[in-house]
Amino acid sequence: MASEVFRIGVVGDVHQQWDEEDALALDAQGYDLILITGDLGSYRANDAATVARRVAALRTPAIAIAGNHDAVHAAQLISEAIPQAKLLRTLLSVGQHARVDALSQALGPVTLGGYSVHPVGERLYVVVARPHSMGGPSLAFVPQLSTRFGVKTMEDSVARLAACVDQTPPDALLVFLAHNACTGHGATRADIAGRDFHRDEGDWGDPDLRAAVDYAQQQGRRVTAVVSGHMHLALRGGGWRTDHVVEDGTLHVNAADVPRHRRGKRGGPVSA
Repeated sequence: MASEVFRIGVVGDVHQQWDEEDALALDAQGYDLILITGDLGSYRANDAATVARRVAALRTPAIAIAGNHDAVHAAQLISEAIPQAKLLRTLLSVGQHARVDALSQALGPVTLGGYSVHPVGERLYVVVARPHSMGGPSLAFVPQLSTRFGVKTMEDSVARLAACVDQTPPDALLVFLAHNACTGHGATRADIAGRDFHRDEGDWGDPDLRAAVDYAQQQGRRVTAVVSGHMHLALRGGGWRTDHVVEDGTLHVNAADVPRHRRGKRGGPVSA
C-alpha cells in the first residue's frame, strides 16, 4: 500500500490577529489539515470567541487547542501566575466552562480539541494535549481541567494523555498538538521552551506532554511531530527563539511568531 502524504499547516498564537485574508491565504495553500496552537484571544473573557468566528471561515479541515488566553479574563490569568492567589482561582474560574463551550461553538467547523484523538487518513492521528497550558511544572486552570476532564494533578494529566495514545492503532503515526512545548527543550532562553522571562533561564516545557510523547514511542507509535506555541519566538530582551528541533526522528515545532501581522518596508501589511 502506498504511503499517505499529508500537507499540514500550523498557525501559532493568534492573539486577535486574524482576519478574512488569513483564512483565504491558508485555504489557498492546499493544506490537508491546519493545526492551531491556541491563544486566539488576549485579556478579555470573550476575545477568543470573537476571533473564533473569523477562524470559522476556514474551508480547510482544522483542529485547535485552547491556550491560556482563551476563554479567560485578565484577573483569572493573573491569579494563575501568582502562587499566593491559589485560593482565588476557583472563584475566578466561574463561567469558564460556559466560555469554552461558546468558543467551541464559535469555531464552527474547526474542531476544538483537548485530551482527544483525531484520525486523519488511515494511519495518521492527531493527539490534542492539555488545553490552557501556561507552561512549567504546575497545572494551570485546574478547576476547568477538573470539571471537564477529571484532571486535578499532573499525574492525572499524564494518565489522560497516555489513554489517548492507547486509543490509536499500534502502527499509528502520531502528531501531538499542544499549546506549549514539552520538557527537554529549554536549557537556554532561546530554546523552544526556554524561559526568556527569568534570569536563570531553564526549561518551561510541559512535563505531561513529554511523558506522553515518551509513552507513545515506547508503545511502538511513531511520533512524527509535536506542534506547539505559547513561548513567543521574539525573546524578551532581544533575539529570537529556536522554532524547531528534530529529536530522535520527531520534529518539534514552536509556531508562536507574535505578532503575526506586521508592516512591510513599503507600509503594506504582511503576515507571519
